Amino acid sequence: MSAPRTVLLTGASGVVGRSLLRENTSPTDGREAAGLRIIAASHSAPAPEAERSVACDVTAERFGLDKESYAALAGAVDVVIHSAGLTEWGLPAERYQPVNIDGTRRVVEFAERAGAVVHFMSTAFVAALADTAPTPLGEGNVCRRYIESKHRAEELLRESGVAHTVFRPTNLVGDSVTGWTSQGQIVQLMSDWIGRGRAPFVPAHAGIRMDFVPQDLLSKAVLRAIQLGDDRGEFWVTYGAEAMDVAACLQVVGKHAAARGRELTVPPIVDPASLDPAELERMPPMTRSYLSVLRDVSEVTVCSGGVLPTSMPELRERYGVPHVSDTTAYLRSLEYATAHLS
Repeated sequence: MSAPRTVLLTGASGVVGRSLLRENTSPTDGREAAGLRIIAASHSAPAPEAERSVACDVTAERFGLDKESYAALAGAVDVVIHSAGLTEWGLPAERYQPVNIDGTRRVVEFAERAGAVVHFMSTAFVAALADTAPTPLGEGNVCRRYIESKHRAEELLRESGVAHTVFRPTNLVGDSVTGWTSQGQIVQLMSDWIGRGRAPFVPAHAGIRMDFVPQDLLSKAVLRAIQLGDDRGEFWVTYGAEAMDVAACLQVVGKHAAARGRELTVPPIVDPASLDPAELERMPPMTRSYLSVLRDVSEVTVCSGGVLPTSMPELRERYGVPHVSDTTAYLRSLEYATAHLS
């Protein structure tokens, strides 16, 4: 099937959006660059990688465009990559509603008018809300409201009948080769904090995996799906059972610290169930906050079965996603963040 005429990319100035734009023009793995014609839609500043941009607000009727502009855009677009979203954790449900849920509803309306396929960027953390989850996710979990908003957005797509795929990435790190990322994310921030010797311990449930995926692997899969004309499928962009365990993750942090001239005493791994709430309350605010995030992310993984579901074998076979060592990519991401984002 020939490549679509035009792709509308929402959230083009975000981490995933900019990775997609870079990957679209970069030859990789012996293949030519995807070279799709992408209209980069963003509500804030336009993505510097974009060749063609449009200011869109996914929370507004007609994306905030006048009727003529909206009709012209719908007439030109064959595919939508819906990457716009509020990804910050720990916010109340009403903060996620306008962008993550209502914004997806606006994308559905646009896709119906355009006759376009939607490729939606969700999160692998929705596994924690599955009916088959071994234990329920706590109401106070810092990730819960964010996960619920993505789960509801997926439901909207299914209920709409619009042709679509869902990509569910885990926590993303930088480019697998260069470590590049457009901005620091939770993985780099937490790793830097631990690498500076600030963590008295790491709260993590026994047996869980620290599943980090390079952002370019997600981008390669999405662009290849568009090239092949795929209009259905749900893909867990994770390492699953291949992912490093907590001890291996801390070894990478220690290696990075050593390269920077720091001798890191790797903090012990502690069962979150053994934590004394009173002891946590006595800790400095940042320490308490970071430990709480680590604990809650560990809980999400436990509620997902301890190991996140994965579609990596299928992504490698169908979309040509390369085999990449997660520990190597993680280290490169930390190195890039130190050199360029600190």
